[in-house]
Amino acid sequence: MANPAYPMARQCPMSPPPAYASFREQGPVKVDLPDGGWAWLLTGYADVRQAMNDPRFSSDDTKMSRARTQLPPGENLNSFWRMDEPEHGRLRHMMMTEFTAHRIKEWRPRIQALVEQLLDRLQTLPRPVDLYAEFALALPTQVIAQLLGVPQQDYRMFAEQSRTILSLDRPEESWAAYYAMNDYLNRLIEDKEREPAEDLISRLIVDRVHTGELPRDELLPMVRFILVSGYETTTSQIALSALTLMTNPDVKARLIKEPERITAFVEESLRFWSVSQDNVLRVVDADMEFSGQTMTKGELVVLAVPGANHDERAFPHPERFDLERGENRHVAFGFGTHLCAGASLARREVEIAIPALLARFPDLQLVGTVEDLQFRQKSLVYGLESLPVTW
Repeated sequence: MANPAYPMARQCPMSPPPAYASFREQGPVKVDLPDGGWAWLLTGYADVRQAMNDPRFSSDDTKMSRARTQLPPGENLNSFWRMDEPEHGRLRHMMMTEFTAHRIKEWRPRIQALVEQLLDRLQTLPRPVDLYAEFALALPTQVIAQLLGVPQQDYRMFAEQSRTILSLDRPEESWAAYYAMNDYLNRLIEDKEREPAEDLISRLIVDRVHTGELPRDELLPMVRFILVSGYETTTSQIALSALTLMTNPDVKARLIKEPERITAFVEESLRFWSVSQDNVLRVVDADMEFSGQTMTKGELVVLAVPGANHDERAFPHPERFDLERGENRHVAFGFGTHLCAGASLARREVEIAIPALLARFPDLQLVGTVEDLQFRQKSLVYGLESLPVTW
């Protein structure tokens, strides 16, 4: 009997694939991949959370004979994110100095200013307005570009390249976008080497590369990873959070009345949407028994974040968007040593963007229906193609 085929589409755009619920009762299950191979699929909260921080599951890309990415084989695609200790910790530490609580606090006024500028522009545009392109995409793109030192005229270009790189159904286009981004970033790094400025790339060059701590050939993968991961998931999260408000009038009304509930709203939105739908992989690093299954060294494992965050054993009535969940221990940003390095920045962006959007446009409403929207199913990051709104 053949294994279930993976990846699986969401039948309802606001819920994970329905098969995940039955899989959770079985524990890890084998699924067939498009390349003809197979992998273990983990959909339960306890299993996913443990595997995220269990050293018996390796994050090392070089050990994964079949990765889900459509990008060129043999490339250092994901910098430290797809490495094990001690290399993961060594490289992650170099970047984390830019994402400390103090650094994020320093960025807050700049994020607020960008939000207000974008909302000012929204008011001048003819309606309906594509909130995805004009706000949800524009804000994180500009934040991460300014952080890295990317010239303003190039913001849209790298956003389009990033979206293509993360797609799962256009391998030739993904490769072309990948190499084009590499060429662009190499030129940008060379410019920063000649004339360092007050940005992350320059600081990595001066403080890490020039001191010998970071090999020059590891700088490009790190910068590319920060650039792509630093805006893509946040863009989706802002757009889907806005959609949540427009499809849940009670939540919207409460957030307007009780703006202090924004933190609870953001955490529930992260859990509910689980945009990292298909990009958390591990490989079994030693023969073992795990959650009732015998796993053999070298086998690929997919950690289904949407499945974990909709596990009714961890989140009662997971299909509900509930502002009263209390301690929301979702795994939208991962868990343990591989917790997303940019989680704090992403949270701040959403926490600033959504209340400002509501304050400026309390009558914000979706044009058309949810059924009219196009959701990005065939991508490592779940999200929208567009979000037409009016007020």
